[in-house]
Amino acid sequence: MNQVFYADPEHQPFAFPGGSSRALLIHGFLGSPRELRPLARELADAGVTARGVLLPGFGEDISQLKHVRADDWLGAARRAWVETRRDAEHTTLIGFSMGGAVALCLATEAGLAPDRLILLAPHWKFADRRTVVLPIAKYLIREFKPFGRVDFDNPDIRRMFADMAPGADLDDPEVRHQLRDSATIPTHALDELRRIGVSAAKAAPRVSVPTTILQGLQDTTSLPAYTRALAARMGADLLEFPGDHLIVDPGKPSWATVRDAIVRLATAANPV
Repeated sequence: MNQVFYADPEHQPFAFPGGSSRALLIHGFLGSPRELRPLARELADAGVTARGVLLPGFGEDISQLKHVRADDWLGAARRAWVETRRDAEHTTLIGFSMGGAVALCLATEAGLAPDRLILLAPHWKFADRRTVVLPIAKYLIREFKPFGRVDFDNPDIRRMFADMAPGADLDDPEVRHQLRDSATIPTHALDELRRIGVSAAKAAPRVSVPTTILQGLQDTTSLPAYTRALAARMGADLLEFPGDHLIVDPGKPSWATVRDAIVRLATAANPV
């Protein structure tokens, strides 16, 4: 799978200089810093130094995902966050999807609270209730094929692959066959995703900093009802709007809403 996906340098970590205010952006499951680069560029243009971390087991490291634990994701984000915070006048911690769970956990650690926490379609609970069996299923079913039944003619699917594997010809039957048959995800990784979500839910009541959650109303991955429950548990501000899960995609109608809200929040305390 790693031979096809994530070869583009944009999947690597980034740092866009802005000013003395700083933000760390944490990507989602099977994602990479690339998905947050457009947002980071907007922040840098607004005077906020923006950094994106690559979590273990993703990007070109995808072949190692079966060996990665939730604590590894948290550890990598923690190291990046400590570096991001150093000498900053104002700090913003931003997490998308699974990255939201990681950011939420970090925000409650001693000495690591940001000045502001922003969660984008945060993961903390699976939409599919069958995932309750993951702690057992991971020993019985070692991996699954995520693209086995995918519609390669779907515009959203094609856009996703354009980001992940720009050189893949999705109109080539052989390429489609390889993607359907060869690309696998370890069930163990899904259980680690479950574990980081559980940790985030437990940490939520301990968040003591201003927090805003952005959520698309048509999201079938991070369900709006679950996000409302999380916001209530945290006492967070919740901004809902029409949109699916990929609210960080500049090609989506929700992009302007997301971009403007995050830039406004992250620059609210910028030094004059």
